Amino acid sequence: MAARFLEDYLSRNPWRNPQTDHSVQLLRPSYSPNYFSIEDIVLQDVRVSCKFEVSVPKLGMLDQSADDQDLKQGSKVELPFWMVPTLHAKKVITFEIPRHYKVNYRQILQADSIVVDLHKWGPYFYDLGQHVANLELKDSIDIKKSLVQTLLNRLRHIMDMSQHSTHHETVHLIANLDELERKLFAVGQLSYRSYKEWVRRESSKINTAALVASHRKRKFAEVTI
Repeated sequence: MAARFLEDYLSRNPWRNPQTDHSVQLLRPSYSPNYFSIEDIVLQDVRVSCKFEVSVPKLGMLDQSADDQDLKQGSKVELPFWMVPTLHAKKVITFEIPRHYKVNYRQILQADSIVVDLHKWGPYFYDLGQHVANLELKDSIDIKKSLVQTLLNRLRHIMDMSQHSTHHETVHLIANLDELERKLFAVGQLSYRSYKEWVRRESSKINTAALVASHRKRKFAEVTI
């Protein structure tokens, strides 16, 4: 998900200016929503403030302040994000970027992203941010750059915590991480455990399979009887 986007995004150079350097290929969305992903369904259920640029018949119920059956041009309603890409592409609506991806929040991340509680900003901060940035907005490049830089800045700290923390500290340490970062934290813990097993020469130890051990016990019991 977001990890795939970051890998693909970093393979290009987002800081080069495509207007002055024609050899630069503009960022292409490498991530498409997974229809069967529960996470993708949940993260796109975020409510977004939208303004209808055209009148829409029979949808007046969306605007609770209106008495008309039709949704009039200029009406402002909150829609789940999964509706936004299609309506925005057809120029039916304009929408307000979720606040945690606006310039003032990007400046907070730029100043010191390590201390930010990203889980409070949104449990799927990176994935939702990518969806927003892929809508070809004027801030799209800046949002993508911010997402990449934020993860790069926080990754070293996450890996350090994952390899120097006890099991009892885990819940406290991951409290301010978004879901992608929590997965990276778990990968770091698993990698460190695997490394320690290798150092103690436990990783290549051959153990008796449970089925074989059970069979031997049964045969031993038959012989003793």
